[in-house]
Amino acid sequence: MFNKNFIFGVSTASYQIEGYTKADGRCPSVWDEFTKIKGKIADSTNGDKACESYIKYKEDVEAIAELGVKAYRFSIAWGRVIDENNKPNQKGLDYYIILCKELKKRGITPYVTLYHWDMPVWLDKLGGFLCDDISDYFEHYTDVVTKALNGLVKDYITINEPQCILFAGHRACYHAPGTYYDNKDMLHAIHNLLKCHGKALRAIRKNVKNSTVGFAPCSRPAIPQDPNNKELEKLCYEKYFELTDDEEFANTVSIYSDPVFLGDYPKAYYEVFKDILPKITKEDLELISQPVDYIYQNYYSGNYYDLVDGKLTKLPFHAGFPEGNVDWLQVVPETLYYGPKFLYQRYKKPIIISENGFCNNDVISLDGKVHDPERIDYINRYMLELERVSKEIDVRGYFVWSLLDNFEWSYGLKKRFGLIYIDYRNGNRIKKDSYYWYKDLIKKD
Repeated sequence: MFNKNFIFGVSTASYQIEGYTKADGRCPSVWDEFTKIKGKIADSTNGDKACESYIKYKEDVEAIAELGVKAYRFSIAWGRVIDENNKPNQKGLDYYIILCKELKKRGITPYVTLYHWDMPVWLDKLGGFLCDDISDYFEHYTDVVTKALNGLVKDYITINEPQCILFAGHRACYHAPGTYYDNKDMLHAIHNLLKCHGKALRAIRKNVKNSTVGFAPCSRPAIPQDPNNKELEKLCYEKYFELTDDEEFANTVSIYSDPVFLGDYPKAYYEVFKDILPKITKEDLELISQPVDYIYQNYYSGNYYDLVDGKLTKLPFHAGFPEGNVDWLQVVPETLYYGPKFLYQRYKKPIIISENGFCNNDVISLDGKVHDPERIDYINRYMLELERVSKEIDVRGYFVWSLLDNFEWSYGLKKRFGLIYIDYRNGNRIKKDSYYWYKDLIKKD
Protein backbone atom coordinates (compact mmCIF):
# COMPACT_ATOMS: atom_id res chain seq x y z
CA MET A 1 0.00 0.00 0.00
CA PHE A 2 1.25 3.47 -0.90
CA ASN A 3 0.45 6.55 1.15
CA LYS A 4 -2.82 8.39 0.54
CA ASN A 5 -1.12 11.17 -1.46
CA PHE A 6 0.61 8.80 -3.85
CA ILE A 7 0.22 9.93 -7.47
CA PHE A 8 -1.22 7.32 -9.83
CA GLY A 9 -1.07 8.47 -13.43
CA VAL A 10 -0.84 7.65 -17.12
CA SER A 11 1.45 9.11 -19.80
CA THR A 12 1.45 9.97 -23.50
CA ALA A 13 3.50 12.09 -25.92
CA SER A 14 2.30 14.56 -28.54
CA TYR A 15 3.73 13.11 -31.77
CA GLN A 16 2.74 9.60 -30.76
CA ILE A 17 -0.98 10.28 -30.26
CA GLU A 18 -2.17 13.62 -31.65
CA GLY A 19 -2.10 13.18 -35.42
CA TYR A 20 -3.34 16.14 -37.49
CA THR A 21 0.23 17.15 -38.17
CA LYS A 22 -0.74 19.89 -40.63
CA ALA A 23 -3.70 21.29 -38.69
CA ASP A 24 -4.06 24.82 -37.38
CA GLY A 25 -0.62 26.09 -38.28
CA ARG A 26 1.48 23.28 -36.81
CA CYS A 27 4.92 23.35 -38.41
CA PRO A 28 6.81 20.12 -39.26
CA SER A 29 8.92 18.32 -36.68
CA VAL A 30 12.01 16.20 -37.21
CA TRP A 31 9.79 13.14 -36.83
CA ASP A 32 7.55 14.26 -39.69
CA GLU A 33 10.65 14.33 -41.87
CA PHE A 34 12.30 11.20 -40.47
CA THR A 35 9.27 9.02 -41.14
CA LYS A 36 9.47 9.92 -44.84
CA ILE A 37 12.87 8.24 -45.17
CA LYS A 38 12.49 4.73 -46.55
CA GLY A 39 13.46 2.03 -44.10
CA LYS A 40 13.54 4.19 -40.98
CA ILE A 41 10.14 3.05 -39.65
CA ALA A 42 9.62 -0.70 -39.36
CA ASP A 43 6.09 -0.75 -40.77
CA SER A 44 6.45 2.39 -42.94
CA THR A 45 3.81 4.28 -40.92
CA ASN A 46 4.01 7.77 -39.43
CA GLY A 47 2.32 10.07 -36.93
CA ASP A 48 0.12 11.91 -39.43
CA LYS A 49 -2.97 10.22 -38.00
CA ALA A 50 -1.77 8.21 -34.98
CA CYS A 51 -4.59 8.09 -32.37
CA GLU A 52 -6.28 11.28 -33.61
CA SER A 53 -6.19 12.65 -30.09
CA TYR A 54 -6.11 16.16 -31.51
CA ILE A 55 -9.83 15.78 -32.21
CA LYS A 56 -10.64 12.91 -29.81
CA TYR A 57 -9.18 14.49 -26.67
CA LYS A 58 -12.56 14.58 -24.92
CA GLU A 59 -12.95 10.84 -25.36
CA ASP A 60 -9.45 10.30 -24.00
CA VAL A 61 -10.05 12.56 -21.01
CA GLU A 62 -13.26 10.64 -20.30
CA ALA A 63 -11.25 7.39 -20.28
CA ILE A 64 -8.67 8.89 -17.91
CA ALA A 65 -11.43 10.03 -15.57
CA GLU A 66 -13.09 6.60 -15.61
CA LEU A 67 -9.73 4.99 -14.90
CA GLY A 68 -9.56 6.91 -11.64
CA VAL A 69 -6.05 8.32 -11.95
CA LYS A 70 -5.57 11.84 -10.71
CA ALA A 71 -2.65 12.73 -12.99
CA TYR A 72 -2.12 12.77 -16.75
CA ARG A 73 1.34 13.35 -18.16
CA PHE A 74 1.37 14.54 -21.77
CA SER A 75 3.75 16.58 -23.90
CA ILE A 76 3.40 19.80 -25.87
CA ALA A 77 4.29 19.72 -29.56
CA TRP A 78 6.77 22.59 -29.89
CA GLY A 79 5.86 23.14 -33.55
CA ARG A 80 2.16 23.29 -32.74
CA VAL A 81 2.52 26.30 -30.44
CA ILE A 82 5.51 28.13 -32.00
CA ASP A 83 5.56 28.88 -35.72
CA GLU A 84 8.48 28.97 -38.16
CA ASN A 85 9.08 32.63 -37.34
CA ASN A 86 9.46 31.73 -33.65
CA LYS A 87 6.14 33.42 -32.87
CA PRO A 88 3.30 31.97 -30.76
CA ASN A 89 0.61 30.07 -32.67
CA GLN A 90 -2.59 30.78 -30.79
CA LYS A 91 -4.58 27.97 -32.41
CA GLY A 92 -2.03 25.44 -31.19
CA LEU A 93 -1.98 26.97 -27.72
CA ASP A 94 -5.77 26.87 -27.62
CA TYR A 95 -5.72 23.10 -28.11
CA TYR A 96 -3.65 22.59 -24.95
CA ILE A 97 -5.63 25.19 -23.03
CA ILE A 98 -8.88 23.36 -23.83
CA LEU A 99 -7.30 19.98 -23.03
CA CYS A 100 -6.12 21.21 -19.63
CA LYS A 101 -9.52 22.71 -18.86
CA GLU A 102 -11.16 19.36 -19.66
CA LEU A 103 -8.71 17.59 -17.34
CA LYS A 104 -9.19 20.08 -14.50
CA LYS A 105 -12.97 19.82 -14.86
CA ARG A 106 -12.59 16.09 -14.21
CA GLY A 107 -10.29 16.56 -11.23
CA ILE A 108 -7.23 15.34 -13.17
CA THR A 109 -3.91 17.14 -12.67
CA PRO A 110 -2.01 17.86 -15.90
CA TYR A 111 1.73 17.07 -15.85
CA VAL A 112 3.21 18.78 -18.89
CA THR A 113 6.38 17.60 -20.61
CA LEU A 114 7.84 20.42 -22.67
CA TYR A 115 10.08 18.36 -24.94
CA HIS A 116 9.35 14.79 -25.99
CA TRP A 117 11.58 14.64 -29.08
CA ASP A 118 9.57 16.57 -31.71
CA MET A 119 11.92 19.46 -32.49
CA PRO A 120 10.64 21.79 -35.24
CA VAL A 121 12.44 21.22 -38.54
CA TRP A 122 13.32 24.91 -38.89
CA LEU A 123 15.18 24.76 -35.58
CA ASP A 124 16.95 21.52 -36.45
CA LYS A 125 18.20 23.24 -39.62
CA LEU A 126 19.83 25.87 -37.41
CA GLY A 127 21.84 23.08 -35.80
CA GLY A 128 19.47 21.57 -33.25
CA PHE A 129 21.28 20.89 -30.00
CA LEU A 130 24.57 21.98 -31.59
CA CYS A 131 23.14 25.47 -32.03
CA ASP A 132 24.38 27.57 -29.11
CA ASP A 133 21.17 29.60 -29.21
CA ILE A 134 18.97 26.51 -28.73
CA SER A 135 18.53 27.17 -25.02
CA ASP A 136 17.26 30.70 -25.75
CA TYR A 137 14.75 29.29 -28.23
CA PHE A 138 13.69 26.72 -25.63
CA GLU A 139 13.30 29.37 -22.94
CA HIS A 140 11.14 31.45 -25.27
CA TYR A 141 8.99 28.42 -26.08
CA THR A 142 8.65 27.62 -22.35
CA ASP A 143 7.76 31.22 -21.59
CA VAL A 144 4.96 31.15 -24.18
CA VAL A 145 3.57 27.81 -22.97
CA THR A 146 3.67 28.58 -19.26
CA LYS A 147 2.01 31.95 -19.70
CA ALA A 148 -0.73 30.39 -21.84
CA LEU A 149 -1.34 27.58 -19.33
CA ASN A 150 -0.93 29.68 -16.19
CA GLY A 151 -3.66 28.78 -13.72
CA LEU A 152 -4.15 25.42 -15.41
CA VAL A 153 -0.76 23.71 -15.04
CA LYS A 154 1.77 23.90 -12.23
CA ASP A 155 3.62 20.58 -12.73
CA TYR A 156 6.25 20.54 -15.49
CA ILE A 157 8.88 18.17 -16.86
CA THR A 158 11.36 20.04 -19.01
CA ILE A 159 12.88 17.26 -21.15
CA ASN A 160 12.03 13.59 -21.66
CA GLU A 161 14.80 11.01 -21.99
CA PRO A 162 17.87 13.01 -23.00
CA GLN A 163 19.58 9.65 -23.56
CA CYS A 164 17.16 8.82 -26.38
CA ILE A 165 17.28 12.32 -27.83
CA LEU A 166 21.05 12.25 -28.23
CA PHE A 167 22.13 8.61 -28.35
CA ALA A 168 19.22 7.26 -30.41
CA GLY A 169 18.91 10.43 -32.49
CA HIS A 170 22.57 11.24 -33.05
CA ARG A 171 24.74 8.19 -32.37
CA ALA A 172 22.77 5.02 -33.14
CA CYS A 173 20.61 7.19 -35.48
CA TYR A 174 17.49 5.01 -35.38
CA HIS A 175 15.51 8.00 -34.10
CA ALA A 176 14.96 11.41 -35.64
CA PRO A 177 16.72 13.39 -36.89
CA GLY A 178 19.27 10.64 -37.50
CA THR A 179 22.32 12.88 -37.93
CA TYR A 180 25.53 11.46 -36.46
CA TYR A 181 27.49 13.28 -33.73
CA ASP A 182 31.09 12.42 -32.96
CA ASN A 183 32.22 12.56 -29.33
CA LYS A 184 33.07 16.26 -29.40
CA ASP A 185 29.72 17.19 -30.92
CA MET A 186 27.91 14.88 -28.50
CA LEU A 187 29.45 16.59 -25.46
CA HIS A 188 28.56 19.97 -26.94
CA ALA A 189 24.95 18.84 -27.52
CA ILE A 190 24.62 17.40 -24.00
CA HIS A 191 25.73 20.69 -22.49
CA ASN A 192 23.34 22.70 -24.66
CA LEU A 193 20.49 20.33 -23.80
CA LEU A 194 21.15 20.79 -20.10
CA LYS A 195 21.17 24.56 -20.58
CA CYS A 196 17.74 24.15 -22.23
CA HIS A 197 16.57 22.46 -19.03
CA GLY A 198 18.02 25.26 -16.88
CA LYS A 199 16.51 28.10 -18.89
CA ALA A 200 13.14 26.37 -19.07
CA LEU A 201 13.18 25.89 -15.32
CA ARG A 202 13.94 29.59 -14.91
CA ALA A 203 10.95 30.53 -17.07
CA ILE A 204 8.64 28.15 -15.22
CA ARG A 205 9.63 29.51 -11.81
CA LYS A 206 9.09 33.07 -13.07
CA ASN A 207 5.67 32.44 -14.62
CA VAL A 208 4.03 29.73 -12.52
CA LYS A 209 3.25 30.20 -8.86
CA ASN A 210 3.81 27.09 -6.70
CA SER A 211 5.27 25.20 -9.66
CA THR A 212 6.96 21.81 -9.44
CA VAL A 213 9.67 21.00 -11.95
CA GLY A 214 11.88 18.08 -12.91
CA PHE A 215 13.30 16.37 -15.96
CA ALA A 216 12.84 12.75 -16.97
CA PRO A 217 15.89 10.69 -17.97
CA CYS A 218 15.70 6.97 -18.65
CA SER A 219 18.03 4.20 -17.50
CA ARG A 220 18.61 0.49 -16.95
CA PRO A 221 19.81 -0.08 -13.37
CA ALA A 222 22.58 -2.50 -12.52
CA ILE A 223 20.90 -5.09 -10.28
CA PRO A 224 22.77 -7.44 -7.92
CA GLN A 225 22.10 -11.10 -8.69
CA ASP A 226 22.38 -11.85 -4.97
CA PRO A 227 20.20 -9.34 -3.06
CA ASN A 228 21.88 -10.29 0.22
CA ASN A 229 25.38 -9.39 -0.95
CA LYS A 230 25.89 -5.79 0.20
CA GLU A 231 29.32 -5.51 -1.42
CA LEU A 232 27.79 -6.55 -4.75
CA GLU A 233 25.02 -4.00 -4.28
CA LYS A 234 27.64 -1.29 -3.71
CA LEU A 235 29.42 -2.26 -6.91
CA CYS A 236 26.12 -2.19 -8.81
CA TYR A 237 25.45 1.30 -7.47
CA GLU A 238 28.83 2.43 -8.76
CA LYS A 239 28.24 0.74 -12.12
CA TYR A 240 24.89 2.47 -12.52
CA PHE A 241 26.53 5.90 -12.37
CA GLU A 242 29.75 4.98 -14.14
CA LEU A 243 30.92 7.19 -17.01
CA THR A 244 33.45 5.83 -19.48
CA ASP A 245 34.60 6.75 -22.97
CA ASP A 246 32.68 4.17 -24.96
CA GLU A 247 30.22 4.31 -27.83
CA GLU A 248 27.27 4.66 -25.44
CA PHE A 249 28.45 7.35 -22.99
CA ALA A 250 25.48 9.51 -24.05
CA ASN A 251 23.23 6.79 -22.62
CA THR A 252 24.58 7.08 -19.08
CA VAL A 253 22.86 8.47 -15.99
CA SER A 254 25.49 10.66 -14.37
CA ILE A 255 26.41 12.76 -17.41
CA TYR A 256 22.92 14.33 -17.28
CA SER A 257 21.80 13.96 -13.67
CA ASP A 258 24.99 14.94 -11.83
CA PRO A 259 24.99 18.49 -13.28
CA VAL A 260 21.28 18.91 -12.48
CA PHE A 261 21.32 17.51 -8.95
CA LEU A 262 24.95 17.86 -7.83
CA GLY A 263 25.97 21.03 -9.62
CA ASP A 264 28.69 19.63 -11.87
CA TYR A 265 29.59 16.85 -14.25
CA PRO A 266 31.10 13.72 -12.67
CA LYS A 267 34.87 13.74 -12.11
CA ALA A 268 35.36 11.12 -14.83
CA TYR A 269 33.82 13.53 -17.37
CA TYR A 270 36.73 15.91 -17.04
CA GLU A 271 39.28 13.10 -17.06
CA VAL A 272 37.95 10.99 -19.92
CA PHE A 273 37.03 13.85 -22.27
CA LYS A 274 39.67 16.42 -21.27
CA ASP A 275 40.77 17.08 -24.87
CA ILE A 276 37.31 17.66 -26.37
CA LEU A 277 35.29 19.38 -23.64
CA PRO A 278 32.78 22.08 -24.59
CA LYS A 279 33.02 25.51 -23.03
CA ILE A 280 31.60 25.19 -19.51
CA THR A 281 31.22 28.24 -17.31
CA LYS A 282 30.36 28.64 -13.65
CA GLU A 283 27.20 30.45 -14.77
CA ASP A 284 26.22 27.47 -16.95
CA LEU A 285 26.51 25.06 -14.03
CA GLU A 286 24.54 27.38 -11.74
CA LEU A 287 21.83 27.61 -14.40
CA ILE A 288 21.66 23.84 -14.92
CA SER A 289 21.65 23.02 -11.20
CA GLN A 290 18.81 25.27 -10.07
CA PRO A 291 16.78 23.29 -7.52
CA VAL A 292 14.17 20.89 -8.90
CA ASP A 293 11.39 19.25 -6.95
CA TYR A 294 11.51 15.62 -8.07
CA ILE A 295 13.67 12.99 -9.65
CA TYR A 296 11.52 11.82 -12.55
CA GLN A 297 12.78 8.62 -14.18
CA ASN A 298 11.54 6.36 -16.96
CA TYR A 299 12.14 2.68 -16.20
CA TYR A 300 11.32 -0.45 -18.16
CA SER A 301 14.09 -2.97 -17.54
CA GLY A 302 17.48 -3.54 -15.94
CA ASN A 303 20.52 -5.81 -16.07
CA TYR A 304 21.66 -8.38 -13.53
CA TYR A 305 25.27 -8.34 -12.37
CA ASP A 306 27.41 -10.71 -10.34
CA LEU A 307 31.05 -11.19 -9.42
CA VAL A 308 32.76 -13.52 -11.89
CA ASP A 309 36.42 -14.27 -11.08
CA GLY A 310 36.31 -11.29 -8.73
CA LYS A 311 35.10 -8.88 -11.43
CA LEU A 312 31.68 -7.26 -11.69
CA THR A 313 30.08 -8.82 -14.75
CA LYS A 314 26.79 -8.24 -16.57
CA LEU A 315 24.96 -11.54 -16.79
CA PRO A 316 23.33 -12.64 -20.04
CA PHE A 317 19.61 -13.29 -20.07
CA HIS A 318 18.98 -17.00 -20.38
CA ALA A 319 17.20 -18.48 -23.39
CA GLY A 320 13.48 -17.87 -23.11
CA PHE A 321 13.84 -15.10 -20.52
CA PRO A 322 10.48 -13.27 -20.33
CA GLU A 323 10.36 -10.08 -22.35
CA GLY A 324 7.93 -7.78 -24.07
CA ASN A 325 7.29 -7.44 -27.76
CA VAL A 326 10.44 -5.33 -28.20
CA ASP A 327 13.91 -6.76 -27.78
CA TRP A 328 15.06 -4.33 -25.06
CA LEU A 329 12.16 -4.97 -22.66
CA GLN A 330 13.17 -7.87 -20.44
CA VAL A 331 10.90 -8.41 -17.44
CA VAL A 332 13.12 -7.40 -14.52
CA PRO A 333 10.82 -6.24 -11.69
CA GLU A 334 13.75 -5.36 -9.36
CA THR A 335 14.34 -2.44 -11.73
CA LEU A 336 11.78 -0.50 -9.68
CA TYR A 337 13.52 -1.37 -6.44
CA TYR A 338 17.20 -0.75 -7.16
CA GLY A 339 16.79 2.05 -9.71
CA PRO A 340 14.87 4.42 -7.42
CA LYS A 341 16.98 3.35 -4.42
CA PHE A 342 20.26 4.18 -6.15
CA LEU A 343 18.95 7.50 -7.50
CA TYR A 344 17.70 8.53 -4.07
CA GLN A 345 20.99 7.59 -2.42
CA ARG A 346 22.93 9.77 -4.84
CA TYR A 347 20.62 12.75 -5.42
CA LYS A 348 18.44 12.93 -2.27
CA LYS A 349 15.22 14.01 -3.96
CA PRO A 350 11.70 12.48 -4.02
CA ILE A 351 11.18 9.96 -6.82
CA ILE A 352 8.40 9.85 -9.41
CA ILE A 353 8.35 7.04 -11.97
CA SER A 354 7.36 9.02 -15.05
CA GLU A 355 7.12 5.98 -17.36
CA ASN A 356 6.81 2.25 -16.87
CA GLY A 357 4.89 -0.15 -19.05
CA PHE A 358 4.81 -3.22 -21.25
CA CYS A 359 4.75 -3.78 -25.00
CA ASN A 360 2.48 -6.69 -25.81
CA ASN A 361 1.21 -8.38 -28.97
CA ASP A 362 -2.38 -7.35 -28.30
CA VAL A 363 -5.29 -8.47 -30.48
CA ILE A 364 -9.06 -8.06 -30.44
CA SER A 365 -10.46 -11.39 -29.28
CA LEU A 366 -13.57 -13.09 -30.58
CA ASP A 367 -15.51 -11.57 -27.69
CA GLY A 368 -14.58 -8.07 -28.93
CA LYS A 369 -12.30 -7.45 -25.95
CA VAL A 370 -8.52 -7.17 -25.60
CA HIS A 371 -7.05 -9.58 -23.04
CA ASP A 372 -3.50 -8.72 -22.01
CA PRO A 373 -2.55 -10.78 -18.92
CA GLU A 374 1.17 -10.33 -19.65
CA ARG A 375 0.88 -6.56 -19.20
CA ILE A 376 -1.07 -6.97 -15.96
CA ASP A 377 1.54 -9.37 -14.64
CA TYR A 378 4.37 -7.01 -15.62
CA ILE A 379 2.86 -3.91 -13.99
CA ASN A 380 1.88 -5.88 -10.90
CA ARG A 381 5.38 -7.28 -10.40
CA TYR A 382 7.01 -3.90 -10.92
CA MET A 383 4.65 -2.05 -8.62
CA LEU A 384 5.27 -4.59 -5.86
CA GLU A 385 8.96 -3.71 -6.09
CA LEU A 386 8.17 0.01 -6.08
CA GLU A 387 6.00 -0.50 -3.02
CA ARG A 388 8.89 -2.34 -1.36
CA VAL A 389 11.39 0.45 -1.97
CA SER A 390 8.84 3.10 -0.94
CA LYS A 391 9.24 1.82 2.61
CA GLU A 392 12.91 2.90 2.44
CA ILE A 393 12.91 6.07 0.33
CA ASP A 394 10.58 8.91 -0.65
CA VAL A 395 8.55 7.70 -3.67
CA ARG A 396 5.78 10.08 -4.71
CA GLY A 397 4.19 8.63 -7.84
CA TYR A 398 3.94 6.23 -10.77
CA PHE A 399 2.81 6.84 -14.37
CA VAL A 400 1.93 3.93 -16.65
CA TRP A 401 3.19 4.15 -20.20
CA SER A 402 0.88 4.47 -21.95
CA LEU A 403 -2.76 5.47 -21.84
CA LEU A 404 -3.14 4.56 -25.53
CA ASP A 405 -1.48 2.37 -28.09
CA ASN A 406 0.42 4.85 -30.24
CA PHE A 407 3.04 5.56 -32.87
CA GLU A 408 5.98 3.79 -31.27
CA TRP A 409 8.79 5.74 -32.96
CA SER A 410 11.02 3.59 -35.23
CA TYR A 411 8.70 0.61 -34.70
CA GLY A 412 5.72 2.51 -36.11
CA LEU A 413 2.17 1.49 -35.19
CA LYS A 414 2.86 -2.23 -34.80
CA LYS A 415 4.03 -2.13 -31.16
CA ARG A 416 1.39 -1.67 -28.45
CA PHE A 417 2.05 -0.21 -24.98
CA GLY A 418 -1.43 1.12 -24.21
CA LEU A 419 -3.99 0.38 -21.55
CA ILE A 420 -6.41 1.22 -24.36
CA TYR A 421 -6.29 -0.52 -27.72
CA ILE A 422 -6.43 1.66 -30.85
CA ASP A 423 -7.98 0.12 -33.93
CA TYR A 424 -6.07 2.11 -36.55
CA ARG A 425 -8.58 1.21 -39.25
CA ASN A 426 -11.28 3.35 -37.69
CA GLY A 427 -9.76 5.03 -34.63
CA ASN A 428 -11.95 3.07 -32.20
CA ARG A 429 -10.73 2.71 -28.64
CA ILE A 430 -11.11 -0.56 -26.69
CA LYS A 431 -10.22 -0.64 -23.01
CA LYS A 432 -7.97 -3.63 -22.34
CA ASP A 433 -8.12 -5.91 -19.32
CA SER A 434 -5.07 -4.04 -17.96
CA TYR A 435 -7.08 -0.81 -17.97
CA TYR A 436 -9.65 -2.35 -15.64
CA TRP A 437 -6.95 -4.01 -13.52
CA TYR A 438 -5.18 -0.67 -13.00
CA LYS A 439 -8.52 0.95 -12.21
CA ASP A 440 -9.18 -1.67 -9.49
CA LEU A 441 -5.64 -1.28 -8.11
CA ILE A 442 -6.12 2.47 -7.68
CA LYS A 443 -9.47 1.93 -5.93
CA LYS A 444 -7.94 -0.55 -3.49
CA ASP A 445 -4.87 1.49 -2.65
